[in-house]
Amino acid sequence: MSLIHPEPALLVFTLGPHREQLRRGLLPRRLQGAERLLHQRSLESVLDSGRSSGCECWVAAPGPLTLATDVEQIEQTGRTFGERLQGSIEQVWKSSQDRPIVVVGTDCPELSESHLQEALRLLAGDPDRVVIGPATDGGFNLLAFSRPVGVELSRVRWCRGDTLKCLLAALLESGRPVTLLAPLNDLDHQADLERWLAARTSLQSGLRWFHRWLRCLLSELRRPPVPLVSGLPLPAFARPSRGRSPPY
Repeated sequence: MSLIHPEPALLVFTLGPHREQLRRGLLPRRLQGAERLLHQRSLESVLDSGRSSGCECWVAAPGPLTLATDVEQIEQTGRTFGERLQGSIEQVWKSSQDRPIVVVGTDCPELSESHLQEALRLLAGDPDRVVIGPATDGGFNLLAFSRPVGVELSRVRWCRGDTLKCLLAALLESGRPVTLLAPLNDLDHQADLERWLAARTSLQSGLRWFHRWLRCLLSELRRPPVPLVSGLPLPAFARPSRGRSPPY
């Protein structure tokens, strides 16, 4: 796909696989390793989508992560979620001025390359526009813009059921045109994971096999146990043990 803006920036905002697993607890404790792998695969999947869309990839995390050499990592700073998000965006903006920035998390496995490319296409047609990917829980999983939105972000109440509504009101007050993409589901609770595993949804290749593997793993764990039987049946030709003969 040919993009009008050269090398847009993709900013992935995450705690990292280990901290995401500790924060969310989507799987039973004995499957902590599988959950960390889920968050790792989600991170890799969204970075692959960014590369395929022609983006320069950045990751903002509280601590160091193991990333590919073509990914730039920056440290999250600030006391609150909003401060950390705004600070991360400002760091990327300083090296990416006049280029579109797409901000995403790693808790929406349904987010794909097509969503990133649609956001970039919309920005190319109107640099004042802000593109948002709504989440079904009242937040959002994608935020794309070509001109700063720091003032609007400072007015948002974060991590609430009305976060998206607050952001839309702030953008409307500033006169910024907004386009909403199709809503997607985040993985915030065990019920969200159950719905994702039950759905026959289209996934990036990096998550497709993991989706099948995790479904099979949970299916095996939830299979009813077979009751144990004490002793083994004697074959038909075996001699009966000594004692009284059974009645006829």
